[in-house]
Amino acid sequence: MAHMLMIQTQPAPYAGTAYLNGAARSAGHEFSLFLGGDIGRISKAILEIRPDLIGFSCMTCFCSEILHLAGQIKKISTIPIILGGPHPTLFPDVINDSSIDMICRGEGEFALMDLLAAIDAGGPVEQIPNLWVKKNGAIHSNDVRRLAEPLDRIPLIDWSCYTGTPVRDSSPIAFLVRGCPYSCTYCFNEAMRGIYRGRGRYVRHFSVERSLAEIDAALRFFRPNPVLFNSDSFGMDLPWMEELLAGFSRLTALPFVLLLRPELATERCIEILAKYRCHSVAIGVESGSERVRKEMLNRRYSNSDLLNVAHRLHARGIRFRTYNMIGLPSETEAEIWETIHLNIQMGADFPRGAVFTPMPNTRLAEIAKERHYLGDDFECDRIPSTILSNTILKGVDPARIQNLLYFFQTAILFPGGESLIRRLLRIHPNRFFKFWFYLIYAYLHRKSEGRAFASYLRYLFYNRKHI
Repeated sequence: MAHMLMIQTQPAPYAGTAYLNGAARSAGHEFSLFLGGDIGRISKAILEIRPDLIGFSCMTCFCSEILHLAGQIKKISTIPIILGGPHPTLFPDVINDSSIDMICRGEGEFALMDLLAAIDAGGPVEQIPNLWVKKNGAIHSNDVRRLAEPLDRIPLIDWSCYTGTPVRDSSPIAFLVRGCPYSCTYCFNEAMRGIYRGRGRYVRHFSVERSLAEIDAALRFFRPNPVLFNSDSFGMDLPWMEELLAGFSRLTALPFVLLLRPELATERCIEILAKYRCHSVAIGVESGSERVRKEMLNRRYSNSDLLNVAHRLHARGIRFRTYNMIGLPSETEAEIWETIHLNIQMGADFPRGAVFTPMPNTRLAEIAKERHYLGDDFECDRIPSTILSNTILKGVDPARIQNLLYFFQTAILFPGGESLIRRLLRIHPNRFFKFWFYLIYAYLHRKSEGRAFASYLRYLFYNRKHI
């Protein structure tokens, strides 16, 4: 058998890593996880485990940190290093970094099983689909294989790799739907569909039976908080969703939280959610300006549509969180206040704001370049490691945007204080403003997901660097 060591710097539950653990173990291989970025402790773990392969799951915002850590590992070890996850999928040129031996693009479960089998047998690895592999100075670039369909073919998720880590304090998580049919300009889904065009149906969900097994695996591992359904496309298949939630209610007495597109939040959809103990839903408002949503974001629902969704949720007693961005290309301060006022009109229970972060190779980043908000030299290493960082756009007052973020939630929760907040915005951002923002942010985040207080405090402590 072959042994893979996965290294993860952020103390958060990565479903992709748990799926790789399940895939490796289902094929008779070993899979270990090291959580942290201390090279001394990593060196000790490598000597103790003696893995055949070292892996990282890489998001673009953490890429520089991961490549630096991989370079340190290369100084003490000749074990091949593979990079998987969103960043190498969308930016495969990262394989040119001297510390990386191979990358995996797209869904990685079957690619990892093939790779570990080849390593175990001492055979070649250069022709495995989804992998790009360096050998003798050449890069072998393989196409992605067809998307797994039915999704039940993928081995059951296995969270046990996180045993003994702070990740256990997280809420139970289930990714039951893969893919998103929408094409928001700031998101990677459009690019992902291009990579997989002609290679299977992009949006898929597990069967109800398998979905319940995935949920049960999470319930057995994580603390008993409301279950987070973290998929993008709940509500597309209402018969499947109702059957799933009926089974869920028999499996556990815990409530659940999910993300819901405004276009899918129909009366029938919300009726089903209310029937089966929905704790809250999250809705992407993004901007209160219909111009910004249409021209910049390719989100075409109207403010009336959002108000109707809010009315349906309130009528059924379902609280909701809103996702909002500020500091978007071409957005005026008046339009940011439109976002605040729309949230007030909606009666958002848990408003959440973040400063817009452009992602390379997305349509919105290209629009920002065309309008001179970003330079032509904009690259992945400019991406902040948290969505709560300040703006990196040119021609935008960073102090003003920072203060608007700090008081965004407060302005919605306490609309009577708008005149005071407008005066506070004239003061330079400071530690008190920042502390106030994080206090409100943490309160709303915990309440929106129904997390237990003690476990949430531990979550904040371990993730303080990334919030």
